Amino acid sequence: MTVPFLHALQATIDDRSACPAVAHRDRSYSYGLLDGLARSGAFYLQSLGVEKGDRVVLLTSDKLAFLVAHLATLYAGAVSLPLNPRFTAEELRFFLKDSGARVVVVANEQIALVEALRQELPDLRALVRDKEMLEEHSGALREPDIAAQDPCLLLYSSGTTGWPKGVVHTHASVASSLQALQACWRFTPDDVVLNVLPLFHIHGLSFATQLTLLSGGCVVLDEFEPQATWRRLNSCTVFMAVPTIYYRFLEESGFRAAARAWQRVRLYTCGSAPIRPEVLPELETILERHVINRYGMTEAFVITSLPLDGPWPAGSVGLPLAGVEVRVAASPGEVGAVELRGPNLFREYWRQPEATKSAFASGWFDTGDLGFLTPLTPTLSPPRGEGTFSGFLTLVGRKNDLIITSGFNVYPQVVERVINSCPGVRESAVLGIPDKRKGERVAAVVVRDDPALDEQQLRAFWNSRLVDYQRPKDVVFVDALPRNALGKVLRRELREQIEKQG
Repeated sequence: MTVPFLHALQATIDDRSACPAVAHRDRSYSYGLLDGLARSGAFYLQSLGVEKGDRVVLLTSDKLAFLVAHLATLYAGAVSLPLNPRFTAEELRFFLKDSGARVVVVANEQIALVEALRQELPDLRALVRDKEMLEEHSGALREPDIAAQDPCLLLYSSGTTGWPKGVVHTHASVASSLQALQACWRFTPDDVVLNVLPLFHIHGLSFATQLTLLSGGCVVLDEFEPQATWRRLNSCTVFMAVPTIYYRFLEESGFRAAARAWQRVRLYTCGSAPIRPEVLPELETILERHVINRYGMTEAFVITSLPLDGPWPAGSVGLPLAGVEVRVAASPGEVGAVELRGPNLFREYWRQPEATKSAFASGWFDTGDLGFLTPLTPTLSPPRGEGTFSGFLTLVGRKNDLIITSGFNVYPQVVERVINSCPGVRESAVLGIPDKRKGERVAAVVVRDDPALDEQQLRAFWNSRLVDYQRPKDVVFVDALPRNALGKVLRRELREQIEKQG
């Protein structure tokens, strides 16, 4: 049975006590010092009445205070709930009430907002200013009895339809997921990971930060700013990013020269969404490394990853991590629902037993994604130690994003790849708009690199590359696509915008 994440982390801390664990704002924190801060913070939380299983909300953009508060929450036996500090009052009201949060660790900028909601939150016991988590609180921590199946992390899904659901992860699911990722990406104590991602998301918190600490390496916590990020990368071995960060690099005139100095970087990864295929060759030529695509979600952490050494089919998100089983509900090579099972999966949806029961009814978790499997061949064989294989997985979109027009299935990513390859296009998003005759019609929202590009040129380009039912009927040009904090396109906002325009 998998040991609890906290126990695995503590073993690394004990072994690496004097070694650097975190670098933040030009100061280094050893594993021993980080452990001391977390224990002090855990005692403080317990003094405020936090008990095993209580939810502690982390609402701050200060990455060091966030990390210490997160670890302190785990040390106290409580459940960490990271939230985006830019959430509106309405969003915060929902998350705080739904979770039954007992304590909120909050930055000065958000404290008035939370105070205004306090009368509506009967479970809330205390507000803690984020800087207090970095102070020394003397007293003896009551060590909780942590079991593998105890909850430790509550994350809310993206909520593309209605309010998000709370996703409960246990010490076992966190440990299993990160240990499998550690093996796949070959993390060692020698790794120095630059993390410019927000910690309120699973990508920045778990994959970049907790994975590094579990492996005994050092995580550099910083904010993204191209020039500063480039300087940091000179001394790092791993960089995890989302497509928008890589696109920003490519827009900077000094990128190619700066990248020549990144001789220590052994691994570049990309999450949240794949890098556009027409951009990837140039990016990898400049980096002199492959950018490792992977596939993950709130309910399951990282599910698949490209093997570090390749080869792999173009556009694939790779093979399952060790212990993870992936299947596609369709014949080989055909598109179907992507389903999975394994120790990486969440325990339950918070306070939604019927949704939990439905999610696991078949014994496989339906991800809501659509994809197909490329059968393994002698040249596309799985590395030793990986998970259960039935082929390399390629995603074509979400079930909710599938467009059905006149009875034909249209996968947005297929159409987007064609549009994005058109000269003068920076990026695009394709979605379905209700249509009385066809059920839905295909619409394209396009961001131009060349302002002279017009609709007629676009249509001439895709007419020979898309079948008739795949071709967009509506074309809207915009300056930028709306995205969330991790760079995912907000299709619902785009759909509402197009419908308003008629």
